[in-house]
Amino acid sequence: MIEKESVSNRPATLAEVKEVLEERKKEGELGFEQQTALAYATKYAKLSKKKAAELMEELQKINKVKPTVAAKIADILPKNSDQIRLIFANERYSLSAEEIKEVLKIVEKYSK
Repeated sequence: MIEKESVSNRPATLAEVKEVLEERKKEGELGFEQQTALAYATKYAKLSKKKAAELMEELQKINKVKPTVAAKIADILPKNSDQIRLIFANERYSLSAEEIKEVLKIVEKYSK
């Protein structure tokens, strides 16, 4: 296995994963894990890379939304407050009812 140094570490949406793997596929054959990841990203990515990035950026303007959580929200596009609460279940904090409404409003704008 070829060792590669990590230049940066940040959360990626399924749309980004899909685009990166499609570019690598053009360069050569993908490994099994990469093929599986590409198939999954192709099937479940709901937004384009640009829209997902815009959504993540807008969500991060809300104080409590970290980049990892914003990426999950961009991938899932929750439709109700219960789904948002589930996304935040593993976090050390929770959103207020007003913040949840704000997140839903932002997600609704991008999911059309």
